[in-house]
Amino acid sequence: MRFRIAIFVALSLICAAVAPSASAAEPTAETLAILKTFRAEFVDVRPGKGDFPAEFSMGDAAGEPDERPPHTVKIARPFAIARYEVPQNLWQAVMGENPSRWKGPRNSVEMLSYADAVQFCKKATEQLRAADLIRANQVVRLPSEAEWEYSARAGTKTRFSFGDNARDLDEYGWHTGNAAGNDPAVGVKRGNAWKLHDTHGYLWEWCADAWHDNYEGAPADGSAWNAENAKQRVLRGGSWKDKADRCRSASRRAANADLKDDAVGLRCVLGDEG
Repeated sequence: MRFRIAIFVALSLICAAVAPSASAAEPTAETLAILKTFRAEFVDVRPGKGDFPAEFSMGDAAGEPDERPPHTVKIARPFAIARYEVPQNLWQAVMGENPSRWKGPRNSVEMLSYADAVQFCKKATEQLRAADLIRANQVVRLPSEAEWEYSARAGTKTRFSFGDNARDLDEYGWHTGNAAGNDPAVGVKRGNAWKLHDTHGYLWEWCADAWHDNYEGAPADGSAWNAENAKQRVLRGGSWKDKADRCRSASRRAANADLKDDAVGLRCVLGDEG
């Protein structure tokens, strides 16, 4: 009898250890509300339809050497892109912690590496699927560099999505000329024509691509340009620590994949798997 009881207790402990917890299976009401908000804030981008051009010229002939040569990119597949950079309450809900230096629930999350950003996308995908907020074949991921610039430009060919005059940047982004610190909520500044906010300034945003010194040989279909064991990745958009010129639509920056900085965050894309 004692032997049978011992076996029963052992099996019960094993089952308890491997069974998913209730909190893992069922998100709290607060977490579910945050996930629903996140899903609702994606903007559908349909290249070649409506206000979305089928192709665009990526780069800037008058810009930095790494922005050349300008080249035509035809986005091969539709996607959705987040209206805002990932805010801290969303990061906290998905990851269970908040690495940011400048705390605030709707402030953009920062102090995260490339691997951290990729892990967030993976976990967000799992949680959105579990909550039936996206289809089983949809994934949250980082944008390719081409998807990022296409979206930031919002159909424009000017230095910024609002024109060529850097003096107008104050209305659209946080930069060294108007930011005392990285502490505003997302979306305070005006958005571009596609209602995407903070694409100029606030935080640099991780992209899926490996860093390349220029666009020689870059993909023409909008896909991420990767390289095996890449130690440097692409950042886009400029930040509150940068002057206006670094916040142009074509501006880009190389960063070690393990970089964690209070001027670096992320914006997500939602697309079909594969």
